[in-house]
This record gives sequence, C-alpha cells and structure tokens, in this order.
Amino acid sequence: MRPRGYVRQQSAATWRITAPAGTDPATGKPLRVQRTVRGSKKDAQKALTKLLADIDRGLVVVDPTNLTVEQFMNQWIDHMRHRIRPTSFDRYEGVTRNHIIPSLGKTKLAKLKPMQIQAFEARLLESGRMKRPGGLSAQTVLHIHRVISEALGQAVRWQLLAVNPALAVQPPRAKRPELTIPDAETVERIVETAKGTSIYVAVLLAAATGMRRGEILGLHWSEVDLQQGVVRVVTTYQRSRRGLEFADPKTQRARRAIALPPFAIEVLRRHQREQAARKLAAGRAWHDLNLVTELGDGRPLDPSEFTRKFADLAKKARALGVRLHDMRHAFATMLLNSGVHPKIASEALGHSTVGITLDTYSHVLPNMHGVAAAAIQEALGGIIELRRTSPDQDNVRPLKRPRKGE
Repeated sequence: MRPRGYVRQQSAATWRITAPAGTDPATGKPLRVQRTVRGSKKDAQKALTKLLADIDRGLVVVDPTNLTVEQFMNQWIDHMRHRIRPTSFDRYEGVTRNHIIPSLGKTKLAKLKPMQIQAFEARLLESGRMKRPGGLSAQTVLHIHRVISEALGQAVRWQLLAVNPALAVQPPRAKRPELTIPDAETVERIVETAKGTSIYVAVLLAAATGMRRGEILGLHWSEVDLQQGVVRVVTTYQRSRRGLEFADPKTQRARRAIALPPFAIEVLRRHQREQAARKLAAGRAWHDLNLVTELGDGRPLDPSEFTRKFADLAKKARALGVRLHDMRHAFATMLLNSGVHPKIASEALGHSTVGITLDTYSHVLPNMHGVAAAAIQEALGGIIELRRTSPDQDNVRPLKRPRKGE
C-alpha cells in the first residue's frame, strides 16, 4: 500500500514533511500540506503522523473556500473540547457526529444556505430517529439548531463566513414541559421518610437549598460554613463518556453561596460528628475525599444510584411521580410564593439569568401579582378611601389661576 506522506531531509537537523490533503475540486489536482521540522528523523516521522491525523479530523485546511461542513465541525468540536463542561461537550459531539455531519457534512461551508438548514431540521422532525422510525421531538431539534448556530457563529468570528446562515432559520417551538412541583407537605414527608437511610443528608440538602444533583454529590466540607450557615457551590460530580468525575458547575452563575435554614445546619452538625466517628473506625479503608455525602466509606455516591434510591423513597413516602429534580422546583416555588425577590431566588438556584427563573416558574407569578396588588392597597388604599368619603368631595372645584392685575 502506498504510504501517506513522506519525509525528506533538508539539512543535518532539518526535515521536510509532506502530507496529502484531498483534491482541488476546481482543477482536480491533488492538494498537499508541507511543514519543516527540526530534530531527528524520528521527530519528523512523529510530526507527519500528527499532521495526517489533523488533516483527517479537518483541523488543517489548505484553502478555506474548499472547507466542508464536516471539516469545519470537526475543527469546532475540537475547539470546544475544553471550553464547556464534559457533559455538555458529550451532547455537542453526539449531535455533531450523529446528525449534522451525516446530513450536511459534504456541503461546502461557504455555500451553506439557510434553506438547507431549514430543510435539515424539518427532516429531523419527520424521520430523525437513529434506531427506530419516527422524528425527533421539537425540543431535541431546537437543541440541534442551537448547536449549529453556535458553531456557525464561531465560523464568522474565525472569518470563514461573512454571516451566520442559521440566524435566518426558524427553529421549531418546543412545548414547555409540565412541571411536577410537590407542595411543602409532600417535601416534608419525603425528608421524614429519608431519615435513617444512606441518602438522608443528600435529600435534606435538595429540599433545603435547591441544589442540583451533581452539586449535592460534589459538595465538600471545605465549602460548608456551619458558623455562618452557608454552603458554596464550586464543584459538581457527574457522569460523562469518561466516567464519573468532579467538574466545574454548569455556568459561572452556578458558582454561588446558598444560605442554610437552621434545621439544615443542625442536621449537618450531627452528620459531621457521625461521619468523623465512621472515618476513625474505618482507618485506612476510609477514602478521604472530604465529601459531605458519601457511600459510608468516604467514596462519592453514584448520581444514577442516588436518583434510583430517591425514586424508591418517593414511592415509600406516597409521593408517586415526584422526581429528585422536582425537589429543586419545590424549593424555587416556595421562595417565590413567600415573596422572595425573583433575582434573589435566581441567584440561589444558580440560573444564568433571572429571565430563566421567571420563565420556568411563571405559574407562580399570578400569586405574586396578588401580593403586589395587596401591597399597593395597603400603601394607597387609605388615602383613596379618605378622599372618596370626604363630605366636601362634591364641592371641591379647581382653583382658577389669577388674572393679571388681580
């Protein structure tokens, strides 16, 4: 088999590597990429191997006008690898490999038009499922649209495109899912049922702070201040394609401090003392990760196992249909119903904007309007009522402005 690329010596310690990079569609002539490498022949051969791999991944482009969507998306995905959370990267990569590249990959990036993207998204709605007949949900297609738009926006910043064609596409409107929001009595019943189980403290934190699952499981004692009654969210524990790992929170706003209610502080104090006793008894068998919630030997809880155990707990507490994430919804709703300002609630939840909080929990807003009306009534109602019942109200006439000379 003919080797791909070759190495030629130019001087005592200088080598020229050459690698094929496809064919020029205009002339039909082969395209090549050349690099100069200093060092030994072995160094040059390693550089050639890397160059060939970069060409295959679309990271080396001879002529930007010939860049395909596939080549660009491969380059963009590699660019995003260390810029977003591992779980987000897995979703981006899955969308790119499974949907965007198979359908649009052969198109020249410079010739990609809004109509092509619009037709692509329409096909996804009709027959986009990979392993069985049927289309993808509007929510999934909307997510794919956002990935395309973000990628093409980067192409504009890299000056590969003058405009982003995805901005002219109308993505599908996803229906807002119905939220299951347990009331205070249900939450209390779930927490009470959790007492004595291995997930009691984790469930209590979900109810008392509204923290996400990974944030609870990634919480370290160094991030808990029981004197001030505050927990600081700086780490999350999650599963990606690389397995379970500690990572940064979802967004910059997700890095936050949350005030603890007194009952949670007391439970955490007892838990800290009990955990210290178990650590002492375990000796070297203890995994000293300094985690607040753990398996009993210091190791972190598996997120999926936590979700499964919570589901069993909810059934036992007669709270059928309540998921772990619904505890977060309950926390948010209780804050807003209690008159907490939406911005404060948004900060406690770690939402990137207060608009997300208001959009997600808009069902609470009618109650907030009622509170606002009651506040205005209390502030101004007495004045209005006083003027309305004044005996001279009908005899009050506006004063005439005096004429000149009067």
